[in-house]
Parts: sequence; structure tokens; C-alpha cells
Amino acid sequence: MDSNIGIPKYITVRDHLRQRLTSMQAGEQLPTEAELCTQYNVSRITIRRAVDDLIRDGALVRKQGSGTFKTRDDPSTGEVLSEHIRGFFRQQSDLGRKVYTKVLQNHLINDALIAAKLDLHDDADIIELERLRYVNDELQQHVATYLPAQRFSAVLEHDFSHGSLYEFIEQSYAIELSRNEVVVRIEKADPAVASFFGIPSESSVLAMDSTVFDTFGSTIAFGTALHPPEHSEVRFIITNRS
Repeated sequence: MDSNIGIPKYITVRDHLRQRLTSMQAGEQLPTEAELCTQYNVSRITIRRAVDDLIRDGALVRKQGSGTFKTRDDPSTGEVLSEHIRGFFRQQSDLGRKVYTKVLQNHLINDALIAAKLDLHDDADIIELERLRYVNDELQQHVATYLPAQRFSAVLEHDFSHGSLYEFIEQSYAIELSRNEVVVRIEKADPAVASFFGIPSESSVLAMDSTVFDTFGSTIAFGTALHPPEHSEVRFIITNRS
């Protein structure tokens, strides 16, 4: 299988497998590891890593002695937190849902507090990407994401009305996102957010602060996602590495 220059083979295989899953029925079995190696002309290690990513995302489930299967759709549209870094767009798309993003702002700012969270100097240029995320035409979250402008300038030119920010970064800059530190809390909605959600100002909303790092420990992004009360479910997936 041909891989785009700079993109690890397992990511190319993973993304192609993810696309295949959209045409599979819930509970349908994936081809065996050996069959996938032949189909994609890659090693078992590559296939295993691609499939493991999809298992951690919740798109596949491995049953001992039986094989690997597409998971059944989960009626919940809440955020899923697992040990693997994958954005909201990909989580919901993998469940067969229609995801749409309305981009409110994608521009440069200077903010000393945000700069500190990104390990930048106080007056550094920062990209602010502010979005509304819809699932099946229903507003699910308001998210503001901040990135170092010097490193990720291409973000300013990209249309994020569809697609994943994290995958764009991985593919455009050939980096691997390694760690995501998440803080879940409750905050009061300001008038603008309250208007988006159709709730009274100062209503309580679920807030999730996320700081993402690459394999070298450099801070890639910081963001806050706000969820309206009716979509404030967070599901954690914790696995035993042993």
C-alpha cells in the first residue's frame, strides 16, 4: 500500500480501515490480521497498530478466540475519553453520525494566559480556532482551541467545517500526538455561549480543558470544550495494558 510522504504507514492503514467501517454492519467481523497484511501489503506490526488504534477509539472490539468486530452503535453522543488521542469529529463519525462544524473564528491573537498554557512567551502569536460542533444537526459543543502560530500556520488557511483538527495536524506536519491531559469541570455559561445553547446566561455547563503534547513533550494545543446540560455525558475508556 502506498503511503503519503511523511505519514506513518499505520496511520494510512488506520484511516482506510476507518472508512471501510462506514460500509460495515454493527457486529460484522473484520478480515483476519493475515488477510489485512495481504490486502494492504504491510507488516503485521503495522496492521496491529492500526487496528489497536481503532479499538481504543471504540470503533472495533477484539473478542478472544473469535476475531475483531465493528462495535455496535452507542446511542450516547457524549464525549468519549480513552487512552488514545482522537478528536470529537472522529469519535462521532466512527459511530456513523453526521458531524458538522461551524467555524466562528480562525485567527491570530495574543494572550499571555493562553501562551503560558502552550509554553510560549507572553506576546507570542497564537491561533484561536473557535467552533460549534453539531451531531445529526443538533448542537453538541462549543470549542475554542489554541495552537502556536509559528509552528502550525497552515491551520489558518484550512477549512475545518468538516474533518478533524488533530488528523490535519498529524498529516500536515508528520507528527504524532502522544499525550492528552484533560480536566473536566463545571463553569457558568457567558452570554455568548448561553445564546448558542439556548439557555439562560450563567447556567452551568460541562467544561473540558484539554492540553495535547507530541512525542517530544512539546505542547501542541490547548482547548476548552463546553457542553450544554442535555449533552453533558462523558464516557471514560480505561484499559489494562497487561
